Amino acid sequence: MKLRRFCWPALLALLWLTGCRALPPAPPAAVITSSEELLSRLQARQQRVKAFQAKGRITFLSPQQNYSGTALLAGQLPASLKVDILDFLGRTILSFATDGSEVQVLSPRENKLFKGPATPRNLAAFIPPTVGLPQTLRLLVGSLPLSPGNPDRFEYQAASGRYLLEWQKDGKLAERLWVEAQGFNPVQEEWFGGAPEPRFTAELSNFGALAPDLPEKITLKTTTPKMELRLVYGELKLNPPLTPADLTLTPPPGIAVAPLGK
Repeated sequence: MKLRRFCWPALLALLWLTGCRALPPAPPAAVITSSEELLSRLQARQQRVKAFQAKGRITFLSPQQNYSGTALLAGQLPASLKVDILDFLGRTILSFATDGSEVQVLSPRENKLFKGPATPRNLAAFIPPTVGLPQTLRLLVGSLPLSPGNPDRFEYQAASGRYLLEWQKDGKLAERLWVEAQGFNPVQEEWFGGAPEPRFTAELSNFGALAPDLPEKITLKTTTPKMELRLVYGELKLNPPLTPADLTLTPPPGIAVAPLGK
């Protein structure tokens, strides 16, 4: 009896300790020792991205206006993009399309189709004026960095588990990029383009949640003008077989056509 009284508590204690044993630690991040090696990994991912098609939640914030709705996007790199923004009933609020030379904006509420050259002012119907069209396409699929060549600064920041890369142009900071050591995902971007402050910043997250090596969430911010664009994909397809009709607007019959400014 005494032996039984001793064994059962001891056995229960042993089972409890076994069940509470800590999980094995996550595998350490791969070590990159040169910017060339890291760029090679990033560029290999970029080369696979030719086009994309997506559906998600879009939120636009600015001092002048705010809106939120469902966004349908189709893009073909380097400079073709079509966006349809829908309200909660599935009705089109705004349609935007560009091939890099012309911009089309369809406003069903005004019953008008606006057309004009692809200037920053006209692209601002969807793209902040300090962000270029090719830059926008690449940000939408996490295709970074935006600068050519090797960075002028490369270091590993152990506290955050990220690599920092910086590019300069004519002695001025052009781009600053942070890349996660675990997975080599470009998660934070600052684009200066020679300006003293970033012309825009971007944060990207949840890579691979919907498509290999592509982000699920993107936040784009500019300070002049003050704008914030948030996009959370719900569906995302890499390199779908897009047709010209997928990237252009087809207005309903009888709609008025008006010119966009320059």
